[in-house]
Amino acid sequence: MNNSIQSRLIFSASVVLFCFLGLAGVVLDAAYQKGAQNALNDRLQIHLYSILGKAEISRANKLVMPTNLSEPRFSQLSSGLYAYIFDLNGEMVWRSTSSIGKLIEPIKRLKLGQKAYIKNHPGRQESVALHYKATLENEHSQQKTFEFVVIESTSSVDYQIAGFRSVLWQWLGGIGLILIILQFWIIRVSLRPLRHIVDDLESIQTGDAKYLDNDYSHELKEVANTLNKLIDNERTHLKRYRNTLADLAHSLKTPLSVLTGIYEKENLSQDDKKVIENQTLLMRQMVDYQLQKAAAKGHQTLAKPLDVELIVSQIIDSLNKVYADKSLKVIKDIEPNLLFNAEKGDVFELFGNLLDNAFKWANTIVEVSVKKVTNDSSSSIEITIEDDGVGICDDEIENVLKRGIRADESVHGHGIGLAVVNELVSLYKGTLTSGQSRLGGQKWTIVFPKN
Repeated sequence: MNNSIQSRLIFSASVVLFCFLGLAGVVLDAAYQKGAQNALNDRLQIHLYSILGKAEISRANKLVMPTNLSEPRFSQLSSGLYAYIFDLNGEMVWRSTSSIGKLIEPIKRLKLGQKAYIKNHPGRQESVALHYKATLENEHSQQKTFEFVVIESTSSVDYQIAGFRSVLWQWLGGIGLILIILQFWIIRVSLRPLRHIVDDLESIQTGDAKYLDNDYSHELKEVANTLNKLIDNERTHLKRYRNTLADLAHSLKTPLSVLTGIYEKENLSQDDKKVIENQTLLMRQMVDYQLQKAAAKGHQTLAKPLDVELIVSQIIDSLNKVYADKSLKVIKDIEPNLLFNAEKGDVFELFGNLLDNAFKWANTIVEVSVKKVTNDSSSSIEITIEDDGVGICDDEIENVLKRGIRADESVHGHGIGLAVVNELVSLYKGTLTSGQSRLGGQKWTIVFPKN
């Protein structure tokens, strides 16, 4: 069996169907056999009562039976229906014409009024015998006890059962075949939405479509939505990579042109060497910045939820060691067990850049606050980082956070970290605002939608 879901479902359903039909056939066959056997026993009992009704006791206390019975088969040789009457000594006192040549033995242990059905084999023909002991009384109040035996061949019953079995298994086989065809059609129709998704994915791969259609069954809508999110993430990443390469290529044009012009000079002055050093440092900063932007993954549909408090604590512990000489006081107000679906590297990059700037410019205090904010329709995560340093002028904030900023346009002392933070916040569909802290320094506020 291959890995096809359709083949597996058809195979499993067929096995269940065959087991059910087989079990049903066995049960129906057993029920019909029992019914046929009961019908045979009932016929034997009717024949017995017929013989009892004809049997009489003469004045001489002898059994008297009519020449012909109501059932004509009793008068036909080897008809399959036989009758015998025995006295208490086990002597045969009467037999039907049909029983000539077929001898049986009575059951002497039978009690008066007791019946016994016995399967026997007179000759080679299977049959069922009904033994019954009864007492006859004549008009002179004379009584005599006899054992009555009626035997009928089971050949007619066996023929009926064989015919029933043939018809039963033919019908069950036909029904099984029809049901297999029907379930094959039902499974194909039920799996059609999966084939639609495959076709739509192929259309996306060939460029004929951008996203999966939403016209799927209820069970597959979430799958389609998740795939659309993954497709959107991949396109966003690809677009960001292309933008990053374009920004890098554009940013490197000017310093490369400067270096080329200096390289063409025969003698390099100290100023030329200084320019080369500055331009080399500038290109390194550009490359670092663009690489950090390209490394940011943004919102991931299948990202594992991260413990924000644990990550922030790790970053603060590291920065306390780096800036140990400043002996800064760090105040943390982080909501316990607050989880955020994001890439771990992005979260470290975001908090690392903001906290590093706060530690770098703070005089004595750094405050970090992370909490969940809930309103009537949605919830969000609010991050606030403040310090008591010199802060950033309002007219410089826009340049620091501008997308695609060149490193030489960054505010001195703040490097490229804030531009990366702005890029990350945008990737996670959040908002980044700047303002003056109540501590006197810089205040950054980030709000992310809770996913």
